[in-house]
Amino acid sequence: HPRVRRQRQMCIRDRLLAAHCAPVLKNRKTANMFHIERDRFHDLAALLRTYQQKLSQKGIDFALFQAECPRVTVFVYQQRRLSLLLQRSDIQAFLSDYGYPSGALSAILQHLDHRLSLCESYPHEIGIFLGFPLYDVIGFIEQRRCLLQGYWNVYRYPQAARRLFALYDRCIRELQAGLYGGSCLEQLI
Repeated sequence: HPRVRRQRQMCIRDRLLAAHCAPVLKNRKTANMFHIERDRFHDLAALLRTYQQKLSQKGIDFALFQAECPRVTVFVYQQRRLSLLLQRSDIQAFLSDYGYPSGALSAILQHLDHRLSLCESYPHEIGIFLGFPLYDVIGFIEQRRCLLQGYWNVYRYPQAARRLFALYDRCIRELQAGLYGGSCLEQLI
């Protein structure tokens, strides 16, 4: 039955989104990203627009990076949190070293997409966009001694990071449990 098939497909997509982005969806983290093969979904851009319509009132936004590549990057973010983060003078100074403009979030994200297309791996500044502390992003770039590995490499304040990582883990468990229990994504966030 087509309706049941669509519902089942949406559940699978909701679970994928929850597995990769639960802390963002539950407003505990600025942003997350994940990668998928472009041909895995019939029309990925339309799917993201559907999620955008469902979740925009929660402040959640989506961007598709490397859209022409076989493996695309889905960036899920809390628009207000990311905008405020990118307005900080220390963050702007750091990002300007990598050619980022100041000002409109759309222009900054466009530059990030450009940087992603230039690099064989991720540009080191991507941690800023994911809400990692600036001192940890710099610690990674400078190859300092890592104190903790989790959602990112931690170079200062490992106890605080450990608590944050536990919160992120809890967000994932809660969201996945709710989805497996039959609730829809919008009800759980």
